[in-house]
Amino acid sequence: MYIKPFGVERWLSNYEFNVDYNLTSTSIIPFSLDELLEVTGENPEEVKEAIFSLRLSYGAIEGDPAYLAGVASLYDSLSPNQVISTHGGVGASHLTMMTLIEPGDHVVAILPAYQQIYSVPESIGAKVDYLFMEKADDFVIDLDKLAALVTPQTKAICFNNPNNPTGQVVSDDIVRAMTEIARKNDAYLICDEAYRGLAHEKGFALSVADSYEKGVSLGSMSKAFAMAGLRLGWIATQDEWLIKAVEIQRDYTMISCGGIDEYIAGLALKNKEVVCQRNLEIVRHRVEVFSDWVQSEPKLDCVLPQGGTVCLPYYQSNLSSEDFCRKAIETESVLLMPGSVFELENCFRMGCAREPEDKFLAGLERVSSFLKKID
Repeated sequence: MYIKPFGVERWLSNYEFNVDYNLTSTSIIPFSLDELLEVTGENPEEVKEAIFSLRLSYGAIEGDPAYLAGVASLYDSLSPNQVISTHGGVGASHLTMMTLIEPGDHVVAILPAYQQIYSVPESIGAKVDYLFMEKADDFVIDLDKLAALVTPQTKAICFNNPNNPTGQVVSDDIVRAMTEIARKNDAYLICDEAYRGLAHEKGFALSVADSYEKGVSLGSMSKAFAMAGLRLGWIATQDEWLIKAVEIQRDYTMISCGGIDEYIAGLALKNKEVVCQRNLEIVRHRVEVFSDWVQSEPKLDCVLPQGGTVCLPYYQSNLSSEDFCRKAIETESVLLMPGSVFELENCFRMGCAREPEDKFLAGLERVSSFLKKID
């Protein structure tokens, strides 16, 4: 089966560990176990005993009960039996698409977005229509255009909220309007919600899993919880048929997640308020720093981010986005992500929360130096 190369991952694979400054990562400074225990107030000796006494067997196939309960608590209307544990957010997305989408199905994908939500349906043989959010409209979804694309034959509408790479948040009102479009056509509404919890103004935005009986929320411990190393994600939905169908598909690809990983994630979710607050404070501060910087750069123009950890500056130059980012690597040892991997040009993705602050600031200085050199 042919699948289009994953542009973001191929770029990172080629360059991520060969630069001094990574200014395109979507992560937040990751927790150490020591910091997690300090932030949550959990007893270190009790946690150590629990981890060290854990048998290294298969985990619970459905997922550790504490982990599933913790994920369910992130939603207003879901119970633990409406959550499926997966290998990362990428596993959640892949399992959902491989379960739900069949050759010949019609899918509407809202771009720019994380490539997985449209390239996987295409590889299965679905007909995918794109709705591009426009910079001129501040990357707000055009509901009239969406309604014109969705028909009673549409299997799913796929989008990303908060958005990667623009950093924009789909408002609760627009999510509700999208829900009505999907419901009218009996389509699934699938949202990559890996950055949910990082809306800069309010933390958690409305989830499609709460707004719609056929809404599918794809979540992750990697972004809002700053624990990418756990490699844990989830699928959350009210749709009973999809839960059962994903469980069948899941048996062939993963059996279970790691028991130690789910135990640690369960601790973080039990203390979600303080964990997410730590991460949201980092992001809010870094976005303020980025906003001041980008507005001081005459060759850059950016719709300032509302959520998540990334943004999408546009630049003034005749260079293609790949050449622009490659030259930034070669001359300044700073990693940026070319807009071309998101089907865009004359822009690049920046991440503001992964590097320690001193490196983040030094990296911005390198980008400023680079901008002065280009035509």
